[in-house]
Amino acid sequence: MQTDAWLNQDNHFAPGRVLFRSDRAFKVWAYSLSHSQLLLRSAPVDGGPRIDVLFKPVEAIRTGMVYDGLVIRCATDEERARIVADTGKSGRNERVHFLETSDGRTDYVISGAVGWATDNEDPRAPSRLASFAPATDPARILPTDAS
Repeated sequence: MQTDAWLNQDNHFAPGRVLFRSDRAFKVWAYSLSHSQLLLRSAPVDGGPRIDVLFKPVEAIRTGMVYDGLVIRCATDEERARIVADTGKSGRNERVHFLETSDGRTDYVISGAVGWATDNEDPRAPSRLASFAPATDPARILPTDAS
């Protein structure tokens, strides 16, 4: 799996294709309705890098808050048709991404693109993938270790 990627072209999203896989825990780090973006984050583990996963523009979501292990997979044509019908989306060029966990839970994000990046930044530092308004910036509203 690539350490950094931005997938936004049709040829990136073959039905059923696994786009991303990690055994690490991820949390919903930020969601911005106004910017239509969802950021998942895995904090550094044992000196390893921080991993951010960004979906944008987000059309619809059904997510949990924590993922213990994460696989992001493109929906099959049948799955995509069902989710698009269930959410009432028009089915334009939205791509349905399934979020699958090690415990068997499956959620989804409908978005035009998905990408991820690894870095050695502080766990609460802003993501280089996305910008969030100050009022929604997790670094401003989450307590620091000194708190």
